[in-house]
Amino acid sequence: MKSLNFINKFHPQLVEAFKSQDPDLFDIVFEIEGKNLYADKLILSINSSTFKSMLSDRWISKNHSIKIETYKFDDFKKLLTFIYSGECNLTDENIFTILDMSEFYQIEDLKELCDEYLSKMELNLSNIIQLSEISNKYSLIQMKEPIQNFIFPNFKIIVKSDEFLNTEKSVVTEIIAVGQTFAIKYDEMFQAAFEWSENQVIKKQDGLSDENFNMNDAIKVEMQEFLPYIKFDQIEYTFFTEYVFERGFIFTSDEFRDILESVKSNVKVKITNKNGQSIYGLLPKENDAISIIKSLQDQWSVASVYWETYCKKPSNPSPLKKRIGAICYLFYFSDGDIGIFTDATDDRCLLAEIYSETDFEFISDFKIEIV
Repeated sequence: MKSLNFINKFHPQLVEAFKSQDPDLFDIVFEIEGKNLYADKLILSINSSTFKSMLSDRWISKNHSIKIETYKFDDFKKLLTFIYSGECNLTDENIFTILDMSEFYQIEDLKELCDEYLSKMELNLSNIIQLSEISNKYSLIQMKEPIQNFIFPNFKIIVKSDEFLNTEKSVVTEIIAVGQTFAIKYDEMFQAAFEWSENQVIKKQDGLSDENFNMNDAIKVEMQEFLPYIKFDQIEYTFFTEYVFERGFIFTSDEFRDILESVKSNVKVKITNKNGQSIYGLLPKENDAISIIKSLQDQWSVASVYWETYCKKPSNPSPLKKRIGAICYLFYFSDGDIGIFTDATDDRCLLAEIYSETDFEFISDFKIEIV
């Protein structure tokens, strides 16, 4: 049995004892900025493996103060206050220091508190790279979702910024990887990865006097980590010929040949509303839906989102995976009709992810064609 009454009385008394900073109650003293902070070896050791090592008999005796030169007095006091009370006054001014201390002293509960605070911080184009770096450095979990949600609609702007071009590779990898979950065009992902890699190599070259330095080889090395995130069979042929082709040195000859074949094997589907606005998607040439779509080229949809084709829905599952934020998908309905809809439910066979190059309204009457 245990006494909850005793437990409930003990914790507040422990907090008050720490607040009192009565030297007679403690066996450890820290010296920071010429001021002392008193604490208990037992309390600190059971809450922090770093403190446990620091306060072992091999390193310190109770008669000597421990100098802390890395952190300021007020910040270090907040750290100890959390250990005694479970509370910490986090602000935009101290959050990064408190987070760094929680990591260094291995206090996971405080680190989670910092993660929660940062996950609620307002994101903007000025701080997104810094916060991505922080999230990556400290392996924060709660920050990931809001960061990804911000990157998706702002991807084009972010990857053109100096902050992106000069951030560390692990952060770039995470930003590029967002495209696996969110509907970022693969050509945009490739271009962003290449421009970052090129910028890194230029900086390295500027610091070298090696006449044998090969810029293309160095870019190829940098690019290898990004390539698995890019589906080249979903890249438009025009982008491939105008951009990727000139940078073919990052692939082996066999890789380049395979990519070229996959890009050439795609056809472009165009869907136009009655106002003349269009959206697009890519289909493999061997897809049976192409001949069906060609038969519909002079027909407007009989309803707002589908065409009656009376064909048989494929029995094999679609290799295409849904991504968050796609403007819509082209798919087979369960009865075999072809349609477009933002809610591509699991009972519908996906044909193509649809994207827009300009504004597009989902108003009634659509025309579909192969271009």
